Amino acid sequence: MAKVLLEEVGPNGNLQAVVESEEDVCYFYIFSAPETKFGMRSVWVRNYGPAPKSIDGDRMRKGHPPCNPAAYCADPAGSPVPDAEALKIVWLPEGNGVALYENRELLAIIPPWSGQSGFHGYAREAIGEGPVAWELTEDNVLIKRFKDAALFWDSWNDETWPNVQDNLISRLEGGYGEHSNYYAIDDGEWPPKAILRIPRTDGTVLVTIGVSLRPQPNVELSTESPEQFRRIELGALLPLSWSDADIKRFASYLSAQSGLPWSKYTWLGAGHTIPCDSWLNPEFPFAILQHEHPALPDVTLDRQSGDPVNLLWFLPISAEERTAAMENGSESVVAQLPALRWQNA
Repeated sequence: MAKVLLEEVGPNGNLQAVVESEEDVCYFYIFSAPETKFGMRSVWVRNYGPAPKSIDGDRMRKGHPPCNPAAYCADPAGSPVPDAEALKIVWLPEGNGVALYENRELLAIIPPWSGQSGFHGYAREAIGEGPVAWELTEDNVLIKRFKDAALFWDSWNDETWPNVQDNLISRLEGGYGEHSNYYAIDDGEWPPKAILRIPRTDGTVLVTIGVSLRPQPNVELSTESPEQFRRIELGALLPLSWSDADIKRFASYLSAQSGLPWSKYTWLGAGHTIPCDSWLNPEFPFAILQHEHPALPDVTLDRQSGDPVNLLWFLPISAEERTAAMENGSESVVAQLPALRWQNA
């Protein structure tokens, strides 16, 4: 019968890490809520007794996790059950990867790319590239990444957000003008974030602050330099003719999109397109994200944890333009967008 040694909900609130012990084996799992489509991922931690020669398929068909075969065990004789009181879980700030420690000893890692091509994760007591875990070698870059993650969580205190908040507001107001409204959009939960409303002579700027506190998940699956793209703030310039109710409705939409990467385990970047039902013009049911806005100056935001922060602007596009972006690349669509398109939103 399985026994839970440790369980913990992740920083995004929609994943749960569980350390589970059966009679002769220990596994580390991540479970998700169905709507996240993250699924379940697992990695072997250790056997408690002599390792079998091969994976026991019949055991798996009965719903029990397999022991790691002897050829892939650092100690084929097995190891003791982990001390539940000494276990600790460390999440990546993105919330899509997790490591298991016993005291200060790293036991296992489920990285963001777990579950692909038969790969599950890394374990200290594994050797080689086995069927339930790969060897956790000393040169594995994830060791430092999780050390940095632990430092990130430990460094968070009551002064962190006020300092970031003041800096972001100062930078954005320096480029776009003083804000008239501050809308908190975090529902009192971590991470803190808000939307600034900045009235201008040509329209109204809405821009988030605080989204960049945590990196977006799974950027590393799309690029070899994820640090260039994983931190964002979101913004839109709305026409001067929009009413207060129209502006607030778009602010609610922007608030929802600010959590999308962590609820869907995806990422937003320049050139990406996204459904947008908050433009007033029904000809534009989508938005395309861009680093530069045709009617606004560029503002450079201070780095977060060493990463540049990308300010992404929402520009309205039609369904046909979105199809063209998906088929031919976003650059071709952006190049043909009228400079005043935003005024017709």
